[in-house]
Amino acid sequence: MTADSGLLTPSLLLRPFRTRILFLLSVVAVNAVLAVVPAMLGQRLIDEGVLEHDLWRIGILGSALVAVGILAAGTTLVERRLRLSLGEGVVATLRVDLFDHLQRQSAGFFAASRTGAVVARLHGDVQGIRNVIHRTLPTVASALMTLVFAGTAIILIEWRVALAVLLLAPVVYGLTMVFGRAQRPLAQQALVATADLDAMAAERLSPGGAEIIRLFGDRDREVDHFRGRAHRLRDVSVRAGMIEARLGVSLTLLIALVTAAVYVVGGLLTTVGHMSVGGLVAMIALIAGVYGPITALPGAKLELVAGKVSFERIQEVLDFPPAVTEQPRARPVHGSSVTFSDVGFSYPPRESSVLASLSVETEEGAMAARGGRARVLDGMSFSVRAGTTVGIVGRSGTGKSTIARLLTRSWDVDSGRIEIGGQDVRAVTLSSLRQAVGVVTQDIFLFNDTVRANLLLASPRADEDEIVRACRTAQLWDVIKKLPDGLDTVLGDRGVHLSGGERQRLAIARLILKAPEIVVLDEATAHLDTVTEKAIQKALRPFLEGRTCLVIAHRLSTIRDADQILVVDDGRLAEQGTHDGLMRRGGLYSRLVREADDADLGRGAIDGCHRCLHTHGEPVSRGA
Repeated sequence: MTADSGLLTPSLLLRPFRTRILFLLSVVAVNAVLAVVPAMLGQRLIDEGVLEHDLWRIGILGSALVAVGILAAGTTLVERRLRLSLGEGVVATLRVDLFDHLQRQSAGFFAASRTGAVVARLHGDVQGIRNVIHRTLPTVASALMTLVFAGTAIILIEWRVALAVLLLAPVVYGLTMVFGRAQRPLAQQALVATADLDAMAAERLSPGGAEIIRLFGDRDREVDHFRGRAHRLRDVSVRAGMIEARLGVSLTLLIALVTAAVYVVGGLLTTVGHMSVGGLVAMIALIAGVYGPITALPGAKLELVAGKVSFERIQEVLDFPPAVTEQPRARPVHGSSVTFSDVGFSYPPRESSVLASLSVETEEGAMAARGGRARVLDGMSFSVRAGTTVGIVGRSGTGKSTIARLLTRSWDVDSGRIEIGGQDVRAVTLSSLRQAVGVVTQDIFLFNDTVRANLLLASPRADEDEIVRACRTAQLWDVIKKLPDGLDTVLGDRGVHLSGGERQRLAIARLILKAPEIVVLDEATAHLDTVTEKAIQKALRPFLEGRTCLVIAHRLSTIRDADQILVVDDGRLAEQGTHDGLMRRGGLYSRLVREADDADLGRGAIDGCHRCLHTHGEPVSRGA
């Protein structure tokens, strides 16, 4: 069962486990029979053995009771093993399918969603389904079978007493329906409140979140916000618990009244000779066995309500289609030339990118939901020959990084087309596209794993020599050698144990290991000092030879030698040409260069201050 197999239903979810389910039900049926047998053997032991003073029959029936007990213990163990195997198997399959479906979602899905809410679907809601499959459904099956077998035995012993017991069933069902209707909205509220609490904890307790709170936040205010969410979950949980408690009290009172009636009626029937002493004892034992399932079924009903809510929340995610999909007849990408033809794009509204129940409620998100976002790219057209380097410059917010995102199909264009090697990127396989294009961005994300694992993400089969060469090229190897465990040093959440410049160099090394045909460097050296930046540029030249390279930069010194430079302004291509030609034209590019030169003078003064402090022995912050 996969996320692409259509609408998720309970039958579809359980279909691969049919054999195990049938085997489990068979064992449950055996256990239900074994729960009734001791009472029936006990009746004969008393009537035919004890009252008749037949020691041989007492020995035989007593031995049979011991054998039934041993067999029941063995089948109970088998049932428990089958429950665990089935529950964990279904949950593992569902969790993988859900993770796979989430991995197919577009960048906009995760940009507009709360991480904690997404994780809650993957963990909390799936765990709710696990409880239903592992505990609730087998409990219901066992209870129903026990009721059938025990009820049949009671009828065989004395049908008049059985009427009093069997009258419990419709009353219990009615109580369960009433309390179940009250439980359903509370189950939904509890899951939402849990997701909100988890989302806040995940953000505030991450290294970046904790640092921001220390620098700009108010710890007491954050604790108050968390307390509010925790108390909201507490209140919902207490209300749900009280519903279960009221149901339990109602059932206890009802069972007490019926039990008293059975004792009185059974005692009278035994006194007048319509029931044997063994029959009375067996009846009392069977009633005790019936009450267990009767009291278990209402609780199971409430658990099924909660499980249904969890299932619907998971189904909601699995039914949400990815914004970017692969065409049925998609082919691998060939070539490395890049062409943008009259490309128009604006970021889609929030409701088309992510589920409302997962979305981030921000002012920007509200604007997007109303369709208030302006067009980011409008009529963007340019061509990049294979094996050449193109610089893309412009002021912040003009759409430069969007060009890189559209090239890798993080989003799809609204109009026009993007081609690689003459093929529309929407007509090629996503795996080949993302293998062909390698991107290094300004904001580097690293997993809380070893240096080696973060590097091998790009090339899982790379050997030690390849890793070392890539790190040397990225000017990172000297840093790695100083780490406590070298390549096997764990970097912490988002690579917190590395400086910004070191994280960028690791990303560059990862790009080198990937060795894509098309390279996109989106402010890839923004956190590096000038000396390290020039060293990396020099080391990268052999690697970039023959590759198509798009360099998005604010620091214009990095793109002066590009084969051509594209100047983007307000989502349009304002100018195009070489550095010298654009400078002679005296347009936007030349103004950007003059502004950058002025900024470099200021940066040089700051660097001089840092060198002065270092010379006089004052502590300085760790550099890139």
